Amino acid sequence: MAADAPDALPAGSDRAARDPLRLGLLAGSLLCLLLVGLAHPSVAAPPLGPAGWVPHLPDLPLRGWVVVALQVAGYGLGAAALLRGLRVPSRLDVPWAAWALVGGLVLLTVPYGTADHTNYAAYGHILVEGGDPWVTTPQDFGPDRITSAVQPPWEDTPSVYGPVATGLMGLSALVGGELPRQVVWVWQVLVVAAWLLGRVLLLRLTGDRESVDTWWTGNVLVLGAGVLGAHVDLLATTALVGALLATRVRGVPGALLAGALAGVAASTKITAGVVVVVLAWLYLRRGMEISSSEDHQRADPHTSAKGVGSVTKGVRAVTKGAAGMVLAVVLAGLAVAVPLHLWAGPNVFGQLLTASDGVSYASPWRAVYTVLDLGVAEPSARAWVARASAVLCVVLAVVLWRRLPGTDSGPQRLLLVLVTAYALGAAYVLPWYALPMWAALAWWVADGGRAPRLLTALVVQGAVVAIGYVPGRVRIPEDMATVTLAWRMVVVPLVTAIVWLLVLRPGRLPGRGRRGSARG
Repeated sequence: MAADAPDALPAGSDRAARDPLRLGLLAGSLLCLLLVGLAHPSVAAPPLGPAGWVPHLPDLPLRGWVVVALQVAGYGLGAAALLRGLRVPSRLDVPWAAWALVGGLVLLTVPYGTADHTNYAAYGHILVEGGDPWVTTPQDFGPDRITSAVQPPWEDTPSVYGPVATGLMGLSALVGGELPRQVVWVWQVLVVAAWLLGRVLLLRLTGDRESVDTWWTGNVLVLGAGVLGAHVDLLATTALVGALLATRVRGVPGALLAGALAGVAASTKITAGVVVVVLAWLYLRRGMEISSSEDHQRADPHTSAKGVGSVTKGVRAVTKGAAGMVLAVVLAGLAVAVPLHLWAGPNVFGQLLTASDGVSYASPWRAVYTVLDLGVAEPSARAWVARASAVLCVVLAVVLWRRLPGTDSGPQRLLLVLVTAYALGAAYVLPWYALPMWAALAWWVADGGRAPRLLTALVVQGAVVAIGYVPGRVRIPEDMATVTLAWRMVVVPLVTAIVWLLVLRPGRLPGRGRRGSARG
C-alpha cells in the first residue's frame, strides 16, 4: 500500500470483510471507558474542582464498584476485540472522522486511572510561577488550587519528567490558568492531538491502515491507559514514531531531522531514547543493502584486480556514508537534548536516578525484592533488583530477536524486540509504559510480522496489567483496595511470569513471517 495514500484500502478480493462482533466489542469497550470518564469525581477520577471554561457533559453519578466494573468491562471488551482480530481476519475500516469524534468525546471527560494528570498540572504551575519542578514538590510550593489537587503519594515528589514534557506541562498551566480542571483539559488536548498525530505518522510509516488502527488507534490498551489516562508516555511515543518517519527524507537532512526528533522523544521521557539505537541500525543496514546492490552492478571481482579494487572502494564509501548518517543522528539528538537539559538544570538527572530503582507491586520482581529486603538494606535490595531486571530485559531482547518468526533483521523487528523486552522485564510496571510496544507492533505487523501466540500473550498480559491498576487511585474503600491490590500483587505478576516462560522456553515462537521490506 502506497505511503502517500495512507487511508487507501485494498479493493476486491484483497479486502477482508468487516467483522460485526469485533466492531461491537470495540464499540462496547469505548462506551464503558468513556462513561467512566464522565463520572467525576469517583474512585477512578480524582476531584478537579469547577470546570471553568472547559467544555464538558454533566458529571454522571457513578460511584464505587459501578465505576470499577465499567473499567474492567472496558478493558476486557477491548482486549477481546484485539484477540478476535487475531483469530478471525477482518478489517476495522474505521474512517478518519470516527477517530476524530472519539478524540472529541475524550475531551468531554476527565482523565482517570491514575492521578498523574494532577502532578502534571502542579509541575507546570510550579514552572510557570518561577519554581524548579525538579526540586520543588507540590507540597513544598505552598497550598493553592492546583498544587492542592495533587493526590497521594505524589504531594512530596518532584518531577521525574524530561524538559520537553515539563515544558508542555508549563504551557498547559499557562493557558489553563488557576483552575486545575482547565489546566488538565489543556493537557488532554495535547495528548489527544498526539494520539491522532501518532496515527498519521504511523500510516505514513507503514502504509497499512488496518495494522495502525488495530494496534494503535483502536487499541484499548492505548486508548484506555494512554489517551483517557492522559499520560505523558503517549507524547514520547509519538515523537519516537516521528523520528522513524523522518528517515524517509533522504540524505543528511533526513538523518538530522530523525536525530532531532529522537532528542525530543528522549527529552520527553528518557526511555523513548531507545529510538536512537533503531535509527543507527536502520542507517547501517541501509548502507549494507546499498553496498550489496552496488556489488552486483560493478565489474565481476573475479575477472580482474581492477574489479576487486572497484568493489572495495565502493564498500568503503558506502560504509563511511552510513557511519556519517549515524553520526548526524547522534549530533542532532544531542543538539536538541543538551540545551534542553541545561535549561532544566542538573536536578533532572537526580530525579531520573531516584526513579530508576522503583519496584512496582504488579511486577514479579516485587517478590524478589521482598525476599532480598529480609536480608539486606532496602537500598541494596532495590539496586540488586534493578540490575537483575536489566539483565532479564537483555535476555528477553536476545531471545525475541532470535525466535521471532521470519528472517528479517530490519528496524521494525529491532524496535519491537527492545520495547517489548522492557515492557515485560522492567521492575517498575505500569500499563502506559507499554505504549511504544503497541506502536512498534503496528509497524512490525504492517511489514509482514506474524507471531499469533506472542501477540495473544501480549494482549492478555497487557489487559491483565491494565485491570491491575483499576480503579487507579490510592484513597479508595477498604474492601475495594483488598480486591484490587490482590489482583495487582498476585494475578498480574503471575501472568507476567508465564509470559516470561513463554518467551524464554526453548523453541521457536509459533507463527509465520516473511522477510519484511524494511520500508523504514
